[in-house]
Amino acid sequence: MNKLSKKIQLTTLGAGLAFALTTGVMSTTVMAAQTSLSTEVKAAQATKIGLKQAITIATAQASGMLIGADYDEDDDDTENGIYEIEFSTASDSYEVVVDAMTGAVIGTETERLDRDDINDYNVQHRTKVNIMSAIGIAEKKIGGMTLEVEFEADRDYDAHPLYYKVDLLKGDEIVGINVDANTGETFANKYKR
Repeated sequence: MNKLSKKIQLTTLGAGLAFALTTGVMSTTVMAAQTSLSTEVKAAQATKIGLKQAITIATAQASGMLIGADYDEDDDDTENGIYEIEFSTASDSYEVVVDAMTGAVIGTETERLDRDDINDYNVQHRTKVNIMSAIGIAEKKIGGMTLEVEFEADRDYDAHPLYYKVDLLKGDEIVGINVDANTGETFANKYKR
């Protein structure tokens, strides 16, 4: 075999090995993400307390406007997850942690807002659709149970600079939907499996 043929064979072999390794890493990453998501789905399906009920419980423990809430299935303090509910005033943030199985408040935290947080609070405070209304709109549109809601003040969507990002458990899938914070219009539905 001549030198050119050997070089081509080695280059082809190297490219093939690189492709195989890259494919293996990508497959492992996708499988890990799917396993993590299915773990979250199973844990969320087992909860006895929904996000709206957790918000009601947390409201008695904090001051201010509800600015975000989410379900965390892999918290070290509980077996079946927690809800982290965040409230804000013009100067302080209050986080209340609620056990997703029992509804017990298992922690609270207060901290001062920084300049960016104060700006987000002021912007969200002026929107026409509050966070509980956004949850209602998302649940009516998609069905299922809300797991997370978060206010976004960015330019990801030109037509919707202020919106709520809502994740819902619907059957065996987690569905993401956005709700415009001024019009209540829904957009950009994404199934996460």
